[in-house]
Amino acid sequence: MNTAAGMAVFVSDETLERGPTLARESVDVTIVHADELQQDVEVAPPYLTRSYACYRALCERDFAVAVFAHGGDAYCAARARETGTGLSATRVVVDCVAPTLRTVEVERRPFLSKNLLGTAVAERLALELADGYLCADPKIDEWLRATRWRLPPRVELPLESGATRRDDAAPRDRPLVSIVVPYRERTRYLPYCLDGLARQTYSPLEVIVADDGSTSAAARAQLEEIEDRTWPWPLRVLRLPGGGPHAARNGGWQAANGELVTFIDDDDVPFDDMTATLWRARENSGADVAVGGVRFFRGDGLPGPRRGDVVRIPLCDPHELGLISNQYGGPVALWPRTLLATLAGFRSSPVEDWLLLARASVHGARMTAPPDPVYWYRQTAAGRHSSDPAKMRDDGVPQLADMFAERLPDDLRLLPLLAAGAYAELERRARANRPRTRALHSRLRLLARRSREVQADEGAPAVARDALRFLGRTIARR
Repeated sequence: MNTAAGMAVFVSDETLERGPTLARESVDVTIVHADELQQDVEVAPPYLTRSYACYRALCERDFAVAVFAHGGDAYCAARARETGTGLSATRVVVDCVAPTLRTVEVERRPFLSKNLLGTAVAERLALELADGYLCADPKIDEWLRATRWRLPPRVELPLESGATRRDDAAPRDRPLVSIVVPYRERTRYLPYCLDGLARQTYSPLEVIVADDGSTSAAARAQLEEIEDRTWPWPLRVLRLPGGGPHAARNGGWQAANGELVTFIDDDDVPFDDMTATLWRARENSGADVAVGGVRFFRGDGLPGPRRGDVVRIPLCDPHELGLISNQYGGPVALWPRTLLATLAGFRSSPVEDWLLLARASVHGARMTAPPDPVYWYRQTAAGRHSSDPAKMRDDGVPQLADMFAERLPDDLRLLPLLAAGAYAELERRARANRPRTRALHSRLRLLARRSREVQADEGAPAVARDALRFLGRTIARR
């Protein structure tokens, strides 16, 4: 039974005056100041912090309508509606007051930070996913229609109190999902990953451990042990000659029997409902690929929630931002096997997940993501993605530029690479021009937080090790 009632109006410091205006023209209105919402996690990217806080607030109370005076704040709620993972009885409406992209076009700034670009993209995606939009300014409405975005219906005040319920897609037989776990030599973490897969609420499943040429006696013994063990699903160990992570993943999906395939690294741990959530998101949204968000943790054992954990939320379709920052998502994504075959799978790259998702987007694939995380990402000093993510990104940008260049005429093929290089230089200059006290305060806060995490999990020697590594990377980038 639908018990949703009333309207929530989410305002920010920039849009505070819109709350009373909307409240006067409607009934049963609750004004929520998004900047004052508290949550026990940190959100990456930071421009989605308020959006996730608003979404979590809506999960605690059933409103019939949620109006967002800042468009980007609607992103997580709109994704929940699209994927069928939450807020089925709450209509999401974006109040288009001052779109960031329009402001950028008017001001013609020489440099746009990734945070500003991400805000503009989140606003666009939220608007395209919303149930409706308000626009009191005819000029802004004209600008919106000229963008050729997929606009929802325009609505007028007062808003109807009845919600437009979004129910799950019509049920169909669940297809076999193949889960590929790339592996090489690391015996410490694989049991946690496989035990997490054994707790999955989705079926039918098969699990393929794609061994990338392990040679140690310990690794070989572990692989034989898991082959002999009884699991809730068929398990195969695929022994490959050793061609790198991309080759292990490709060997895994090529050997899979499932209609759908997902990947999880051997040191990460899935939430119990990871596969079920991704399948539900894909079914309800009609998207080709469902991308999973992540919650980070440190340590060698089982993960557990801590206050201040970082939650990373994918955008899936970051548009131009996708050339300079991976806002598409990570390795955990539910793919149709046919699409992986069309794209010829992963390429050898320091940013292979980013590159594959970007190629899928350019190919025309639709992607979606539930707003809540579906797996734990283990941060270790030796991890490829944890050791120096900035260097990994810089090394991968030329491949991404080549991919974007495929859509351009031959005489413009260098444009994406030149644009990425120019952006990196402008970003470096912007950092250099920041007030020293502000930059130092930001670095010290980050270092203090990381030190507390490492101290709790690995002890004082690890704190010193990570501090020196952190300092070295900071100096190298100057």
